[in-house]
Amino acid sequence: MSHKVLIADGMSIALRHFCANPSCDENGNPVGAILGTIRMLKYLLAETQADRVFFAWDGKGGSQRRRGTLAEYKAGRKPRLNRTIEETTGDSKQNLAWQLDRLKMLLGHLGVSQLELPNIEADDTIGYLVGLLDPTAKVVVSGDRDMWQLVSETTAVYWPNKKVYITKGTFVEHSPILPENFVLYRALSGKGDASDNIHGIKGLGEKTLLKLFPELGTHPITLDQLIGKVQAALELDQTGITKLGNTQKRWYQTVLDSRELVMGNVAISQLTSPEISATAASIIKSVAQTPPQFNITGFKLALMNSALQITDQDLFPTFRAFQLRALSTT
Repeated sequence: MSHKVLIADGMSIALRHFCANPSCDENGNPVGAILGTIRMLKYLLAETQADRVFFAWDGKGGSQRRRGTLAEYKAGRKPRLNRTIEETTGDSKQNLAWQLDRLKMLLGHLGVSQLELPNIEADDTIGYLVGLLDPTAKVVVSGDRDMWQLVSETTAVYWPNKKVYITKGTFVEHSPILPENFVLYRALSGKGDASDNIHGIKGLGEKTLLKLFPELGTHPITLDQLIGKVQAALELDQTGITKLGNTQKRWYQTVLDSRELVMGNVAISQLTSPEISATAASIIKSVAQTPPQFNITGFKLALMNSALQITDQDLFPTFRAFQLRALSTT
């Protein structure tokens, strides 16, 4: 039997449904994060026939390392809520925490292996897990474009924003940049990563970047190689051997002057070699090697005790089938 693993960015998925799904429980409490996440998991299990599921969560203090490099990292995030009743910020935060606690408990009954490590962001946990599990086929589930850098022959990304699977073969349909160069592209681009408040070189857009550095769309290139190209071109221009156009020369000089900014953006954004401690790596390996635990009856009871109703007829058959696949591979 061929293995396939789902690796989900827990907060990305839960927060997406928390904002967009206005469902309430029998007591009138918003439960969109819970119901939406479980239904998405059901859908993905049926679609992918995965036999293992991991959910990675942001650990306490997880953003500290990146804030040490960029003080503005993730500053100013304010989710927009789809609600028929008005909620204060305090109400929303309290309800989100309440939903996350119950969601994690429910997922634990469904054979989902969960990772939440102190001082480690979910992104880094996912990046490490992807490398650890190679060459097993994997689907990373996240609405964060940062995950696109993980796309490879063995790893696809399910992007819920468009409900599509982004694979090595279909990547060009979503971006002219190679997945191996996606971090460098975003580190340079003036758009940067608005969701994490990471900004690249002002005014430098995708079209201009590809004109300056067509390699971004043809073969893997490192920042050092790119800077080397820029320095060589400017030196040849200065000596008169090869003349650059005014616009190209100006952008090359801007890129060279922005080297420290771009280096910092790459360090913050790259996930293929995440900076995690030996202790964290050991915990991730241990969880990956531990067989999943199922308690479908406990899941049903927990739903009732939480005043939650999920009437999907295919819910339990889907999770039962997942249980059989998971247990047959352990």
